Amino acid sequence: MQRIPEEKIDEIRSQVDIVDVVGNYVQLKKQGRNYTGLCPFHGEKTPSFSVSPEKQIFHCFGCGKGGNVFSFLMQIDGLSFVESVKKVADLAHIPLDVAISQGDSAPGNKPDSQESKMIEIHQLASKLYHYLLMETEEGQEALQYLLDRGMSEQELDHFEIGFAPAHASTVTTFLKKREVDLALAVESGLLTERDDGEVVDRFRNRIMFPIKNDRGQLVGFSGRLFNQEDGPKYLNSPETPIFSKRNILYHFSDARQEIRKKEEILLLEGYMDVISSVSATFSNGVASMGTSLTEEHVQMIRRVTNRAIICYDGDRAGIEASFKAGTMLAEQHRLEVFVLQLPNGKDPDDFIRSEGAEKFAEIYTHQRLTWTAFKLQFFKRNRNLQNETDKIAYLGEALAEIGKLDQAVERELYLKQLGSEFDLSMEALKQQLQQTVVVKPKPHDYGGPPPESYGEYPSYEGDGGPVYEQFSFAQPSGVPSAGLTSEKRLLKYMLEDRDAFIQIRNLLEEHQTDFYHDNYKALYTHLIGFYASGNDANPLALMDQLKDDMARNLVSELEMMTVNTDVSIEEYQDYVQSLTKSSIERDIKEKEQALLTATQQGDIPAALELARTITTMRATMKNTPN
Repeated sequence: MQRIPEEKIDEIRSQVDIVDVVGNYVQLKKQGRNYTGLCPFHGEKTPSFSVSPEKQIFHCFGCGKGGNVFSFLMQIDGLSFVESVKKVADLAHIPLDVAISQGDSAPGNKPDSQESKMIEIHQLASKLYHYLLMETEEGQEALQYLLDRGMSEQELDHFEIGFAPAHASTVTTFLKKREVDLALAVESGLLTERDDGEVVDRFRNRIMFPIKNDRGQLVGFSGRLFNQEDGPKYLNSPETPIFSKRNILYHFSDARQEIRKKEEILLLEGYMDVISSVSATFSNGVASMGTSLTEEHVQMIRRVTNRAIICYDGDRAGIEASFKAGTMLAEQHRLEVFVLQLPNGKDPDDFIRSEGAEKFAEIYTHQRLTWTAFKLQFFKRNRNLQNETDKIAYLGEALAEIGKLDQAVERELYLKQLGSEFDLSMEALKQQLQQTVVVKPKPHDYGGPPPESYGEYPSYEGDGGPVYEQFSFAQPSGVPSAGLTSEKRLLKYMLEDRDAFIQIRNLLEEHQTDFYHDNYKALYTHLIGFYASGNDANPLALMDQLKDDMARNLVSELEMMTVNTDVSIEEYQDYVQSLTKSSIERDIKEKEQALLTATQQGDIPAALELARTITTMRATMKNTPN
């Protein structure tokens, strides 16, 4: 493996803003000097994930993960360090001719791993399918079908749509000639094995839609029938090591940037809906590939936006699917949800092809229903509102929903609509509503990092204001607060200044003391080696050399701290003396426990010796400056 020079790594790192890279995975909002968002590494409802453009690092005050742009990609995409450097180099348009060996790649994500080979097989098949559709007589019928539906050749090229012939061995023969492992192609879902052991094509006589995961890798296909032959309308790749419908939204990797730009995602049902929406300049559209929205899908969405526009088919099944998806997004995960209902029950593809992009844009922009408005319509379904029993039941459901709204203006608006529709007075509706509304204090938006103690961070799970959750990076058990603060500040200064490192190390040796917390002690050891190699202070470069995630997380945590930069050696000495005092306090507690044990066992000589030692230690601590 060719080693990447440190100078090249520094150049690549300096040419890319970590905010832009992280922003492809996390919806970030500016808050002060930093950007905050929901952590992509653990589930949370209150943002504790922070990105510093000034320091070019990220840190989550919830789970403790942190690092620079390379370590972010390593953790979010499962890349090795070399792979992450190459990815950042590509983003910065910096040539980097470095071969990646098997040892460079992260487990389960190696270029020569089974999964990577499966992806390569799918890429080969996709090129073949597209060629067969666009360039051969065999694909002419399928091509004409797509063109008759209003698709352009530009759309077909953009989405790499293809055609699988009716023959049983088109792809199989193609892969054989390229000496591809057919058993692996079977495992990948592209081919299938008959009972007699013969390997044949899985997809036949179908229009082929390539499917990419959220990293833009081609991992599967969906084949659509286009004539009157028997079989399911759509045939998807089976569940494989690289393909799982629960974790894939069609077009998500390509839509991510537009979703961030519009600050909302357009949820559709089918591939053709997505393609039509893109042609109508709504490139933020994605589809869940014929399956219900899953928790994994919601987590993908929450990383890039907190607003969803649902535009499913207008038939009964589509309306029910809209209600189910909206309930998950709005009520279980607190996203802002709107619903588009297209006229005459049309699906988005049919509507855009027949009515045009401008009409769709008009509905998208000006006729979207709020989640409450959609639910009020949904509850009317299957009810005879001329019947008093059904009418009263509906009003009860409607008032219960209105009662959930936080804003008085919203409640007033929907109450007026109900009053007008059913000829009821506002007084009567408000009186009934009072039995439903439960006013809760609106939580303040704490988006920034917690206090320097790092011990707790506000969460709003309760009803009476903030409830504080304790996290793993809280003060270590048994370590005095002053000692922990001193450890953090000393390491912070040593990270950012080589001269400070030399001065503090001399003081530690002079006082014969050391860091207590294991992670801090380990980072100090790393710093000794880092500076001994001739490096200047550079926390980002240090992160690249750290193999231990805990150490890297600690560097990002310390870098997020704000401390006085105008510091003297006397202040360093105060912190070192604090470590000494903390060490003595821990020793005294150990001796006191030993004294208690000796006394209980009747070992008088040992107890007297321990008592004298404790007295001496207390005197030493008393004489140690605070």
